[in-house]
Amino acid sequence: MQYGITIEGPVFALQRLQHELRSSLPRIKKAPQSSKNKEKWGKLSFVETDHGLLDDTLKGLYRTITSVEKALSLRTKLDIRVRNLAYSEPSSGSRQYSESFNPIPSITVLPGGTSAPQTEDDRTIILDLHNAFGSGKHPSTRLCLKIMDRMAKDTSKKQKLRGGKVLDFGCGTGLLAIAAIKMGAKTAVGVEIDGPSAEAANVNVKLNHLSHAIAIKKGSWDKVQEKYDLIMANLVASVHIRSGKYLPVHLKNQGLAVVSGFGENQLNEMKQLFIKMGLIIFQQFTLESWAALVLKKEERLSRSRRPTTTQA
Repeated sequence: MQYGITIEGPVFALQRLQHELRSSLPRIKKAPQSSKNKEKWGKLSFVETDHGLLDDTLKGLYRTITSVEKALSLRTKLDIRVRNLAYSEPSSGSRQYSESFNPIPSITVLPGGTSAPQTEDDRTIILDLHNAFGSGKHPSTRLCLKIMDRMAKDTSKKQKLRGGKVLDFGCGTGLLAIAAIKMGAKTAVGVEIDGPSAEAANVNVKLNHLSHAIAIKKGSWDKVQEKYDLIMANLVASVHIRSGKYLPVHLKNQGLAVVSGFGENQLNEMKQLFIKMGLIIFQQFTLESWAALVLKKEERLSRSRRPTTTQA
C-alpha cells in the first residue's frame, strides 16, 4: 500500500517542522510550498510505502507536530491528511468502477458518469469517486456499512440511526453520510480535512439529491459544533490517536460511535485508547483482517463486560 501524507499550515511553522523532521523523515526534502489561496500558507507532502511502518511514522510525526505547535504557540493547529493511494481505490475512470456493485447486500453503489440508468431509490447511491477515498470496496468501509445496516434493522428504541443525527468524520466521498440518510437518519454532517475530498463529497450529495439533509464541511473537529446520536469515523489508527479525544465530546450521552480503519492486530491498542477516554466497548467486528468498534458513553454499563466479536 501507499499512503500520501500532507501537512498544511503557516509557512514559518512548516519550516520549523521540516527542520525538526530532517533526521527522522529524510523523504521530506522540498521547502514548504505556498498555496495560492492563502498568503503565507503552505504544505509539506511525502509518501509512506510501507503499511507496517505507517502508524509508527504518524505517531512520530504527531509528536513532533505537537512539539512545534507548543513551541510556536500556534493559534491554528497544523492540518494533517492521510490518504490511501493504493488499496483497491483506483481513479473513477478505472474499469473496476464502470458498473454498479453492492458493498453490502442492501446497498447498491452506482458510479457517477457511467452509462447506467440513474436512479433515486432508497438504497442506491450515486458516487463520483474523483479525488476522494471511500468507494465502498475497502473492507473498513464495508464494515461501517454493515454495522449501520444492522442498526437500521434494529426495531428497538435503542438504535441510534433511524431518525437520528449522524456525523461522518473524515467523510471522504461522503458515502457513509449518504448511506445514513438512505437508511433512515434524519440529518447527517460530513467533515473532511482534505479540500478536494470535501468538494467530491459535496458533488455526491448533490448527485443523490440530498442537499436538504446532508451538510459537508471542510476542516476537522473545529467544524463540529453539536452532539450526535451516531458518529462514524473510518480513519487510520494514528489519526484516531491524535484526534479521537474529541469524539466523546460530540457524542450524545446515549449515542453510539463506530470507529474503523485499523487492522485486527491493532484492536487492543484501539480499545485501550477509547477506554481511557471514558468510552465503553459495546461491540467489535472484523472483516478480512480489518476491524471496527462500536462505542458508547452509558456509565451504567460495566466496563468489565466483554464486547461481542462478530466476523462480518
